[in-house]
Amino acid sequence: MSKEQLLQEFADAYEKLIGTATEAARRGVTRQGDTWGPREIVAHLAGWEVMATVRIPHIAAGMPPLEEADEARQAIMNDAINATIVTMVGDQPLETVCGLLRQAYRSDVEILRKLDDTFFQPGEYVYERTKAAIEHCQEHMQLLLLLEG
Repeated sequence: MSKEQLLQEFADAYEKLIGTATEAARRGVTRQGDTWGPREIVAHLAGWEVMATVRIPHIAAGMPPLEEADEARQAIMNDAINATIVTMVGDQPLETVCGLLRQAYRSDVEILRKLDDTFFQPGEYVYERTKAAIEHCQEHMQLLLLLEG
């Protein structure tokens, strides 16, 4: 898959997620206890894309990715980041949060587009992270389709 195809698939995944979240909200799906609703899922993804716009240029310049070797510690840090993002979004309307996600993923695409094609090979951080983001969108879309309002 070419760099441009991957970036298009990345953008398409986020747009499909936004559509799925919007439809789930129309069906009355909301946060239920610890189970995120559409707004929280979109906020979570927007937050990670904002972080990517800061991290990826440094990683592309040679900095090792900021990842904890201990999986349990990494999971706790990810949970803390997610809780922060969701808390900061609060009760903003889903439409507003979708706008934040669009802005974040589009900024990320612009950064990625400027990188050399060598970063878009299997095994390279940028490639693997982009593929993982696409898969993560798909996971959240499947969850949203299963939730009932």
